[in-house]
Amino acid sequence: MELWEYLEVLLRWGWVIVLVTALCAGAAVGYGKLQTPRYTSLVELNVTPVRLEQGLSATVTGLLGNYVSGIQSETMARRVIERLSLSGWDAANLRSHIKAEAVSEEYKIKIEVTDPDPLFAQRVAQGTAELFISDVQAFAAKQDPLDRLAATMLNGGAQAATRTWPKNRLLAFLGFGGGLVLGLLIALFLEWSRVEWAQTAQEVEGWLELPVLGSIPATARRPAGRHKLSRKAG
Repeated sequence: MELWEYLEVLLRWGWVIVLVTALCAGAAVGYGKLQTPRYTSLVELNVTPVRLEQGLSATVTGLLGNYVSGIQSETMARRVIERLSLSGWDAANLRSHIKAEAVSEEYKIKIEVTDPDPLFAQRVAQGTAELFISDVQAFAAKQDPLDRLAATMLNGGAQAATRTWPKNRLLAFLGFGGGLVLGLLIALFLEWSRVEWAQTAQEVEGWLELPVLGSIPATARRPAGRHKLSRKAG
């Protein structure tokens, strides 16, 4: 198909494209409205050695992954429940709300807590960070002063929780884009499946690229009752 043919398709089936796009975008936005909002609170921890020595720094880098596993464990979740007196929570359930990530090149650990209640998410993030720092300090007290690690909270502790789901703008964009593509595909399908009969000799010659030598005129079929009456009259 040439460019002008695609333009004809858009003009002919433009209403289909608009309708499908609007339906998909509306469905995406409606899906987002039905979702339970989730909020995430972030707390960043800095874990550094007391002295900057290559061997000790490498040890800290290796320990960060171990620290992350401990933060995401059921043991930590159980301690958070006890520290914050969270009734109705079990360790396995709370553990699924807590995520941790190590940033080795910055000697940093990020803890994220997600929950429908933004204040609860911030509270659990702060409690988890405080327990982790107390663990690091307790372990450091048993070590040589020159080999100790220090853990501190950055940015004043757990940040106010922000909504991370649903992302209505993203859903609307995906619905609009997906609907537009789907509408175009449907329009092309309708165009290709549309049956067009040649109405004139010029159209036949244009399609077949052959000269038309003759044509049979179309005649209207007479009603059966009239045909029978004419035979009786004869």
